Amino acid sequence: MKLQIIYDDSVPEPEITVVCRELSMELQRLIASLQAADRRLTGMKDGQIFLLPPEEIVYIDTADKHIFIYTAGEVYETQLRLYEMEKQLPPSDFFRANKSCIVGIRHIRSLKADIDGRLLLTMDSGDKLWVSRQYAAEFRKKIGM
Repeated sequence: MKLQIIYDDSVPEPEITVVCRELSMELQRLIASLQAADRRLTGMKDGQIFLLPPEEIVYIDTADKHIFIYTAGEVYETQLRLYEMEKQLPPSDFFRANKSCIVGIRHIRSLKADIDGRLLLTMDSGDKLWVSRQYAAEFRKKIGM
């Protein structure tokens, strides 16, 4: 794959053009990542709505039928369901860890395998999250393990 970057002061906003013989799966994933990078999710805190860039999201978790978005220093609530959040996040940067949690791959500090096939993740924030056996194989594949 060839990458070319052209700097032009007259361009009002960045423009990306893809020239290819065929639209491969690799290119489709790249395009989806670029499109997702421009999206923001909404979270509520103290009666205010905040726009959250996906790269700031450490993980998303459910508790008592409420969905919470965790960033480095804040917690927000959202009205979306977990599967709706999952659809809005770039699949290259997030994965489902268990039935109630989506994790940001960029924010994983370390991981430890458990005897029963689960994985224990330690996040940049210090939070510890479990990857269930059901999702562990997919996670290992995703990170090239």
